Amino acid sequence: MNIKHLRSFVVLAETLHFGQAAKRLHMTQPPLSRQISALEDALGVTLFERHSRSVVLTAAGENFRHNARRLLEDYEFAVRSAQSTARGEMGELRIAFTMCAAWSVLPDLLARFREHCPDVSLKLKETLPKDLHADLLSGEVDVGISFPAAAADRLSYQEVLRESLCAVLPAQHPLAARAAISAGELAEEAFVTFPGSTAPELHEAVSDCCLHYQFEPDIRLETNLQQTIVNLVAKGLGVSLVPESMSRMQLEGAVFVPLEYSRPVAQGVYWQPQNMNPSLQRFLSIIPPCVTDC
Repeated sequence: MNIKHLRSFVVLAETLHFGQAAKRLHMTQPPLSRQISALEDALGVTLFERHSRSVVLTAAGENFRHNARRLLEDYEFAVRSAQSTARGEMGELRIAFTMCAAWSVLPDLLARFREHCPDVSLKLKETLPKDLHADLLSGEVDVGISFPAAAADRLSYQEVLRESLCAVLPAQHPLAARAAISAGELAEEAFVTFPGSTAPELHEAVSDCCLHYQFEPDIRLETNLQQTIVNLVAKGLGVSLVPESMSRMQLEGAVFVPLEYSRPVAQGVYWQPQNMNPSLQRFLSIIPPCVTDC
């Protein structure tokens, strides 16, 4: 007994006519009769009562028709699922991302991928840039979205965004109402920032912005997360320089002001070239060209 036998049986059970069933199955009547006989022999039951001008299902045949249809539906679903998974249209994709990506490129990338592959299950992990590359190399995640890093030489990388830094100030700060400021005007301020090891590329951009105006920031508080930095600034504990996309937070007590000069900060997608997850290839195929938001 095989799938062909089941399919032939179901078609004959629907038509109750060997000629019509054979036509639908694109075969002649003799092979169809042999298939039905072989199926009955395999089951050890009679499925059809054959008369000179008609074919009638037996009680066993009526019962088997219901189950055979379900088996065929399960088989066809299994085939479609396997094919869709091989094309990356089904399966699972694990994505690690930084907080800055959550406020910039991540939502658009996920929406774009969901539009193309709605049946792929997405597993998201928010992490720090310094930990993201280790997760990719260990195989814990398939995709990483973060700042570029010189240490990621065993990973492939595609840039998707370049943006400027902006100043984030307490709402009552004298410069908060300005349309734009220079980082040099913050030279005497207390800074809230993050350790250089957390996100080296972003740290270099902040340092470059300050050095452009010939000062080193007076760092009073350090924390890993950009959202925490903005929260601390909102409470009047200092000022900071953050990627412009963080201004989407619109946090009460914090004001984001464009800078007159800022070295662009890049973000992009990382992946391990040896990763054979078909859904990863589908994800890479929908990444849009790099957007410059400077």
